Amino acid sequence: MSSGSPLVNFVLRGFQLVFASVVLGLSVSLVRAQAEGSNSPISLRYASFVGGLTFIAAIIGIAAEWVSVLQGKVGLLIDGIVTLVNVAGGVLLAIQIGGAKCSDKSDRYRFDVLLKNHLFTGGCAKTDDGVEICYNWLPGRENQLNARCMMCQADTVFMFFIVAVLLASGTMSFLRMKR
Repeated sequence: MSSGSPLVNFVLRGFQLVFASVVLGLSVSLVRAQAEGSNSPISLRYASFVGGLTFIAAIIGIAAEWVSVLQGKVGLLIDGIVTLVNVAGGVLLAIQIGGAKCSDKSDRYRFDVLLKNHLFTGGCAKTDDGVEICYNWLPGRENQLNARCMMCQADTVFMFFIVAVLLASGTMSFLRMKR
């Protein structure tokens, strides 16, 4: 986990910590903003897990500067697992978001596209007469569809940023091991 230069490791792990905090914060916010009584999508709960795991791995990566057992193969293994978890989370969210245009605020687009995506609705429930009502389509909450769409897209992007940071860190660790 430790790269050739402690400064490079601290910089990379700093970015990892910040990006993991963003993923964790966005994901938890999306989960908590679900309508009361509705279950949050499993992919958002997984994204929260990804953010938390990545945050812990960043702290372990920083600790690797002083704890030799965390360097070398153990560090590469931890980084490899966290990288795969982030790739899986990023791809999962990207697939579920699809080609949504989060900036399109027309009622037609919100109703035809954004309201059909379970990540953006905030939870839906059927009324006694069988009509499905979604939390973020209630009066005054329509903008939440666009906001949740943007948050999901940002979550996805930051997971891929973490992958790039971990690949750079892994490369540095690998090169250090070769010396």
